[in-house]
Amino acid sequence: MSARKAALVRAPTPQNDLEALRRQYGGRIELTGDADGLYERHLLFDNVVDLDATGLRERYEAVARSIRDVLSQRWVRTEQTYARENPKRVYYLSMEFLIGRSLSNNITNLLLAP
Repeated sequence: MSARKAALVRAPTPQNDLEALRRQYGGRIELTGDADGLYERHLLFDNVVDLDATGLRERYEAVARSIRDVLSQRWVRTEQTYARENPKRVYYLSMEFLIGRSLSNNITNLLLAP
């Protein structure tokens, strides 16, 4: 049996569980749509151009920076919990790690996808 066939498929997480996870990690973080939208802020302030004049590269970088901001905030909270609780840790290194998939994986794992 190949590794792909042996991979487990996880059932979708119910909406109330997603909200509980978001509360645990600091609440829902809006990427667009309001004055604090991370994506729109990065799009405007990092590139200093009109939002309508931005290209695909600038939009990609704004998404990546927005995801990095959320990931950094949650990483700090996780490290604080580790310092407080002192849990055991298991490390795993895979030779099959593909850096190109990190952005989409982080969006999914941080529950930021619609």
